[in-house]
Amino acid sequence: MLRKVINATLVLLTFLVLSCGGNRNSGPAAASMEQLHAENGLPVSVRELKTEDFSVFLRYPAIVNASSESTAYAALNDVVRSISASVGDTVRQNDTIVSFSSNNQILQQAILASQNARTTFEGASFLFRSNDISRQDFDTIRMQYELSTTNFRAANDMVYVKAPISGTITQIHVRQTENVQPGTPLFTVSNNNAFEARLYVGIDEIERIQVGARAFIEVPRGRQTTQNLEGRVTQVSLSMDSQKQSFPVTVSFDGRDLRLASGQNVDIIVETYRNENAIVLSRREIVPNDVGPAAFIIEDNRLRKVAIKTGEENGLHLEVIGGLNEGDIIVSEGAQQINADSRINIVPAILSTGLAGE
Repeated sequence: MLRKVINATLVLLTFLVLSCGGNRNSGPAAASMEQLHAENGLPVSVRELKTEDFSVFLRYPAIVNASSESTAYAALNDVVRSISASVGDTVRQNDTIVSFSSNNQILQQAILASQNARTTFEGASFLFRSNDISRQDFDTIRMQYELSTTNFRAANDMVYVKAPISGTITQIHVRQTENVQPGTPLFTVSNNNAFEARLYVGIDEIERIQVGARAFIEVPRGRQTTQNLEGRVTQVSLSMDSQKQSFPVTVSFDGRDLRLASGQNVDIIVETYRNENAIVLSRREIVPNDVGPAAFIIEDNRLRKVAIKTGEENGLHLEVIGGLNEGDIIVSEGAQQINADSRINIVPAILSTGLAGE
């Protein structure tokens, strides 16, 4: 066994020596990259220009609140006896949420007055049908009965406080057995079908924001995904807020089926410019020219440098408002390494051929 191992090792060493010796006697070295480019042309990729939707946005931090939100307040001095809902519960309008003492003096007086007025009204109704009292007397008794019924309902609502709107309980401001006074906030109900946010825009940007402009909130839908909630600018203030030294702007959103809570901190993205049929280039496709920016196009199988005029910018993307047309074949990759006299070799794109993924 040892002899076989030694023989195998000698064979391997002999092969390595012969291989090294062969390299010394090999042909010319592989062609350099420069030589390949000189022979085949500089590699570039191209794409055909097509019009696309191009927008410019500004981003602002804000707090979003339910546009339909209502807080119920205490209307009497009493003790909270029960709270029938918790934060996060969905309630309907007129559901009883907070209850005070059922023997509250105001309520008991209203009950007694309503019962007496009802008895009087029922008797007057019988007498009126028998023509024993006048129409005027009957109308007066009926009005007193209706007024006592209204007072009873108001007193009952003061003791049994109901949800002013349908929605979700977002805050409960009191505790059971707590003494309250008129004006004490009890609970808040928010209807998450719509939201509003107020932005504060600097003087250098306020002219770019118009009523009706699109606005977006990126709403988390998982660890790696977001969903844009689209809204509109509904109000742009013409006067500056003296404390914030900026202009208030109101944005409204339709929030159905989205996990967005009133009071949540969000970023509002406001569209300040939009061209639905724009020619758009990325910065890697633009090259310097004698008097401004330019781009390379392929025309009649020849490379040509074209001066361009740019408009709005959005990050790495620029709107072209002059010099290029839809259908032009533009050098999309490798433009920075060539000039008008370069020999080129068109190869498949390595980077994204469209602008949406950049």
